[in-house]
Amino acid sequence: MKKKYQVFISSTYKDLLDERAAVTQCLLEMGCIPVGMEQFPASDMSQMDYIKMMLDDCDYYVLILAGKYGSSDSDGVGFTEKEYDYAISKGIPVMSFVIKDTGKLISEKCETTGVGRKKLQAFRNKVCAGKLVKFYTDIGMLQAAVAVSLNRCIQDFPAVGWIRGNAAEAPDDIEAKIEKYMREHTASIADIDALFNEEPLVLDCGDASSKSEKIADSHHKAASQESISLEGARTLVEELAKRIPKITMGTEEPTELKEGEIYLQYE
Repeated sequence: MKKKYQVFISSTYKDLLDERAAVTQCLLEMGCIPVGMEQFPASDMSQMDYIKMMLDDCDYYVLILAGKYGSSDSDGVGFTEKEYDYAISKGIPVMSFVIKDTGKLISEKCETTGVGRKKLQAFRNKVCAGKLVKFYTDIGMLQAAVAVSLNRCIQDFPAVGWIRGNAAEAPDDIEAKIEKYMREHTASIADIDALFNEEPLVLDCGDASSKSEKIADSHHKAASQESISLEGARTLVEELAKRIPKITMGTEEPTELKEGEIYLQYE
């Protein structure tokens, strides 16, 4: 079934409008579902709570980091950094794309305060130290890097994804397949009985001194199934435990054998 993967786009906003639009277009062309602050509605939830809710439904996370740290929450930590930290904590595959040289950005796209620059540098260091990142210099290079990285990430870390409702198997179909599998792969009592002989079995082992391995196995029947279900395996083990034969050895012809006994006779 064809899946669509939901990808969260994380970045500062006003300074990266063009970059976000380019990445969104790239994701749409790849058949993915882009999610970002552009789609956030008015809500009674706090901004971070809503972000977490959206991230919980996403398969992959894309971070675009350039010259601004962005707005901060009440605790002083930026929303972009909080999104990154939350994605990491939830085990969502993260792809980070960092501007190669912030010095080449125009002043409007850079932090203007010392505090902002310090926070940005610390965040940049954390991103570059924690995960593999791709550096970009322009929008075209960013788009190409996102396409290649996401395609590889989907192959290496397959996610749950989304499928159309009419493409999913109905519960009745799934139950029918399970029932069919159980019928075909569960060992029955008859199958277990077929593993044993109704009459006692005497194996001729040849000369005891040479320990020859001539074994005459009479009308031994085995079940033809190659695999059984867990329940069938459990039943089989229980029956085998009950029927473990008593093995005795000697040179004389046995006078009497009880059901389930095996006698090894030497010449």
